[in-house]
Formats: sequence, structure tokens, C-alpha cells
Amino acid sequence: FSYTYFHHPGPLDRKAGGSAILSQFPLEDCDTIQLLDFSDSVRGSVFPAMVCDVSIPIKNVRGSLKTTPSSTQGNDNNVTITIANIHLRPPVNLDGSAWLDTARKTEPIRIGEVQQLLLRNRSQTDEEESKRRAIDIIAGDFNEGDTGGAIRYLITKGYTNALSQYVPCRKETHRWNYFGRVWQLRKRLDHILWRSDVVVLSSSTGTEDCRLKLNCVNCGVLSGYENDASDHQPVLSRFAIIKEM
Repeated sequence: FSYTYFHHPGPLDRKAGGSAILSQFPLEDCDTIQLLDFSDSVRGSVFPAMVCDVSIPIKNVRGSLKTTPSSTQGNDNNVTITIANIHLRPPVNLDGSAWLDTARKTEPIRIGEVQQLLLRNRSQTDEEESKRRAIDIIAGDFNEGDTGGAIRYLITKGYTNALSQYVPCRKETHRWNYFGRVWQLRKRLDHILWRSDVVVLSSSTGTEDCRLKLNCVNCGVLSGYENDASDHQPVLSRFAIIKEM
């Protein structure tokens, strides 16, 4: 990946608090990448969220739209996609313990975290707020299943869960062993959500503006990482920028 940004947890942070963005396409000014800490506004929140803008070059080829990792000469335009990398509150107590009702009791924290994510920069003026883009893709460790409270809230705000749409519910994204491997807990905790609102691409070539929308065309859980790597498995989604006819 040509463009990367990493956040490493500090000495007083929880060890699982690191996050990163890796992109084939340019990250717009890294100084504007937001690292959002919800702990002040959401009691019990422990991990930050990362939000950044990615500038994707679009090339028109015989009326279709293709993306290329590097800018080319000719009919090129850029469209900006806003992405959030999140790690919501785990379904455990702050001391690491967990009971049968811990996931239910921590669910309001995860809902509060995504609510604050969508309300980021709420201290801006109305004019600045009107210029701010909505988040197009929200991905990461949600620490809850397909029907969790944070997922349900985002769906009411126009987001679609790629994992639910493309991956059978029997396939997990997380495994946790108890007593060696005597008992293994399997859950779907990792998700990629997107919104397909239409965006207008301003052409730099003198042609008419194009109306584009973001669409997820596939999603899957990569095999080969079920054991001896991480307790989480990689979730991969493919997106297309589609020209509205």
C-alpha cells in the first residue's frame, strides 16, 4: 500500500487500541485525519475511532467508470470517500471479566459511540458543518453481531451491512478458545457498513458533471486466519463507484 497512517496506543492506553488506514489511493492531508476519543461523551468507551478522506481517481473509458491506483493523463477526475475505522466497546467489563449479560449491558455504550461518530465536529459553525461530508464507509471491530444495537442504529441512518448482505450467518469473523481448545466461542463481530448516497463529481475536463454513487459488490471472510493468527478474521469488501444513468 502506497499510503498509510498508523495510530499506536500510548503507555496508558489499552493495548488493543491501535488502528490504521492502508490505501492504494491518496489519503487527503494526513494532518486532517481525525482520531476521535469518545470517552468524555460516552461513559465506558475505551478505544478511539479513526476517520479519513481518500481521494480516488476516476477514469472514463467509453462511458464506463474505472478506478486506477495512480492518476493518469486524460479524462481523470477525483472523488472523495470518507472512511471510519472503528473499535467499539468490547462486550466485557473494564477489568476483563464477562458474564452472560455483559454484552447486553455494554450495548448502550456501542450505540453511543456510533452516535458520536456521526456527530463528529459538532462544534463547527453551520457553514462548515454543511460542507462536511457524511461518512461513506464504517468498518472495523463492532464487538457485536449483525443484529446488535450499534448496527441497528446505523441501518436507520441509511447504512447497509455488507457482511449481512453477502456472508451467510453461519460464518463467523471471531473465534475465542476456552480451556485450550476444549470449547470455542464463535461470533460475527467485524463488519463493513456503507451508504450509497448519490454524490456529484465535478469534471475537470470540461464535460458535464456525473452523478455517482458508492455500491458494495462483494464481501467475504478470508480463510486461512481462523487459528494461530488473531482471534479476528479479515473481512474483505469490494466497492464500485457507479455512474447513475
